[in-house]
Amino acid sequence: MLEIKEEDATEIRDDEQKRVSLESQNTPHKASHESLFGALLFLCMLVFVLMSIASIVWVVYKGWQKNRIIENEPSIAVLSEKTSDQSSVTEVPKEETIKNEAQQSPENTPPLDSASLKKTVISVLNGGGTKGSAGVIATFLKSERYINVTAGNAIKDYTGVTVYFSDGMDKEAEAIKLVLIKKYPAVKMLKADAVNKETSISKITIIIGK
Repeated sequence: MLEIKEEDATEIRDDEQKRVSLESQNTPHKASHESLFGALLFLCMLVFVLMSIASIVWVVYKGWQKNRIIENEPSIAVLSEKTSDQSSVTEVPKEETIKNEAQQSPENTPPLDSASLKKTVISVLNGGGTKGSAGVIATFLKSERYINVTAGNAIKDYTGVTVYFSDGMDKEAEAIKLVLIKKYPAVKMLKADAVNKETSISKITIIIGK
């Protein structure tokens, strides 16, 4: 009986040793698996964090780039204002040119009233010309149906034949000059001198000089 019990005890010890041995062999494998899983989990989390940071940086960069493009591009309102300003700048001179041309065009100049022109008061003065030359011109103008013509002598001496006119009488003076050219091709036309009263005895004053 004692031998049987000893054998049983021996078997029990052997079994216990085997169990301990197996547990000691399995423990490192279990620990290694757990450490590997932890490393993989950490690596995955690290990759996720890096990707999240990269995505945020990319979104911020794209937003900044878009805002910069918008700031550099002129708005439609600004372009329209510039276009309208440029068109107005180019059109104004054109309108002014047309207006000036219309004002200067002979077709738009009102014709002189022949009846009132013939009634213009004209003084003819001899200012150093041959004796009786003022009367000759007065007679000639009367033959051209100018009815208010008087002849006389100037105090000063003048040169050539000149038609002097007062303010607003330039058209009448031009018409009378065209009549006198028939007899005096060198006749000239000047505005009356405010200092020399002889040049403004009448609205139209003709002086015959040397």
